[in-house]
Amino acid sequence: MNAVTRFYENHPINEQQILDKLAAEGIPPEKITPQDLSRFDQDHYGGLDATDRLAETLDIAPGMTVLDVCSGMGGTSRYLAYRYGANVVGMDLTESRVEGARSLTEIVGMQDSVRYVVGDASDMQLDPDSFDRLVSQEAFLHIPNREPLFACSYRVLKRGGGIGFTDWIAKDGLSVNARQRFADGFAARDIASLEQYRNLVTKAGFVDVAATDLSVEWREILGQRLEMYRSLEAETIAQFGQERFNGFVDSYVFFIEQIDAGTLVT
Repeated sequence: MNAVTRFYENHPINEQQILDKLAAEGIPPEKITPQDLSRFDQDHYGGLDATDRLAETLDIAPGMTVLDVCSGMGGTSRYLAYRYGANVVGMDLTESRVEGARSLTEIVGMQDSVRYVVGDASDMQLDPDSFDRLVSQEAFLHIPNREPLFACSYRVLKRGGGIGFTDWIAKDGLSVNARQRFADGFAARDIASLEQYRNLVTKAGFVDVAATDLSVEWREILGQRLEMYRSLEAETIAQFGQERFNGFVDSYVFFIEQIDAGTLVT
């Protein structure tokens, strides 16, 4: 099991946690709606607002085919399908996340518009010219060699297609020690600079490249997420143990410290 798979196999946000939260609100599986799921299944910063921003930037419209790379529990995939009318394929490296995403999607009856596959983002076994849009949220930091990632992304997109993603961005002051802590705590194997990203996407063939710094608005969100993770202490310890809970929270505190220090932006 590689570091990324291990990280997500032991992540506080998972299928059982989502279902438990809904059950605590008195919503049994047979009554769950996509909107109910979306309050708990957005395993990325900014929640639905961030997904809306991506969708609007990419002009995602009904009937489009969208590839959600590193789709996790499938929250983004389902939301793009029911909110924007897209036909979505979610792809993730971790088999248990794909299985959880499929289960949640079947619970809300969306399997005709959303499907999931196990796959490596740097070696996509997908047909060329298959998708109108490609999205990903806070996932590329797990991929150390991004050149094949963007080459694959360009190959699977139709002519005129677009890619949109959010990720952590390293500034000059990000130390070797900090990088190692992110690798150990988040399986963040290589945090790229903005210039590195620009070079990668243009080399792959993409044009009209633009970037937006979301650090100021996300700083508040990150604080809220930290408190949310802390609120999951009992559930996380029950599933994964005290050491995993402590390690995850400590890593998240360090992450916020680096944002505050200006050595990391999003």
